[in-house]
Amino acid sequence: MNTRALTTAAARLAAALTVTVALAAGCSGGGDAAGGGEATPEADGATPAAAGTANPGDGEMATKTTATPHGGGDEWGGEVTMTLRTVEVADGTMTVRWALRWDDDEAPADAGASYYDMGLEPSTAVTDRENLKLYRPFCTEGSWQAETVSAGDAQLEQMKCRDSMLVSPLENIEFKFPNHGTVESWAVLPAPEGKPGQVDVAPVEGLPMFTDATVTYADGAAE
Repeated sequence: MNTRALTTAAARLAAALTVTVALAAGCSGGGDAAGGGEATPEADGATPAAAGTANPGDGEMATKTTATPHGGGDEWGGEVTMTLRTVEVADGTMTVRWALRWDDDEAPADAGASYYDMGLEPSTAVTDRENLKLYRPFCTEGSWQAETVSAGDAQLEQMKCRDSMLVSPLENIEFKFPNHGTVESWAVLPAPEGKPGQVDVAPVEGLPMFTDATVTYADGAAE
């Protein structure tokens, strides 16, 4: 993946989502596949799919609702609903789009819950089980797999990478998900090798994974 292609992809997303991304350099997200979870999707206006599978619908592939998890900040109640929208591959990148909604009828109407409050991390993971590949978002600093023999240096590089991922929203403390509000989100990752037709997607670390999500390719082809 060259810097020119990555810059083009980031610019296209910034224009579409009114987000400005200053891109300096990229790092690859490929690696060995990690263990997955199970999701029970149910897209609004679409026929629910079997548990653990993604169901394409009108801009919604799958939906999963869970009790609001607790982290290190305010312990809010209610529930969190995540909707996987699309997994699209074009120009050497893979874009995952999803929406996250937080609802707590017992909390003030103007309340907000951060990733930190909920014990979540905005680190997207896409797993190609068939080819045993795990993909993480591009980052502008650091590396997911640093070329170093020092475990401490490798951890530092991963921390830098997490702090500069091409993910929106990325800020995990000050940014708040509004009560009864939906936030549209995205992440940019390397295009999967071999053009798999389906992948497993964990948009946010700490929430359930969507399995067997259909990948859409710009050229309309999948191998």
